[in-house]
Amino acid sequence: MSLATVVLLDSWPQPSTSPEPVVFATDTQLCLRYYATGEKIAVVHFPLVKKIQFGSPNDEALGSHPLIGLGLKHYQIHRIDNSPWLAELEQRNAIHPRHDKQRFMKDAIHYVFTFQDSTLECIVIEGAFWHPRVQVFTSEQEAKDAWRTLVNDVGALTQ
Repeated sequence: MSLATVVLLDSWPQPSTSPEPVVFATDTQLCLRYYATGEKIAVVHFPLVKKIQFGSPNDEALGSHPLIGLGLKHYQIHRIDNSPWLAELEQRNAIHPRHDKQRFMKDAIHYVFTFQDSTLECIVIEGAFWHPRVQVFTSEQEAKDAWRTLVNDVGALTQ
């Protein structure tokens, strides 16, 4: 496998230094809300997620993250190309009798969100019908309303 590459996603709303992230997830979807720079609030929906990890390291321990030497930065959103985490997930799935590596890896994207008190990593599937929806709000009430609607819609789909 090629060496992992950390790509900063400057076009995404970057976390503030006090982002207060909130995560809502089902076994197939991920919703994220956080305070972004410029007094904005970001609401992100990944409609097809394979794996999520949320918690440590925080900003003070980010130096221990295995991708730090490849360009992982504080308070940023990243895409990881040639992801070792994705490769590990694919290897674990290889035991499945109908496993197809090309199909498993197709359209899989590894994202890393570095926040003040936590880090969120997720592997999602993107493609013609599956892509992240990123909304940015300047009004707290509009962000709350959008979050409530998103979480209710995602939750309703699982019932």
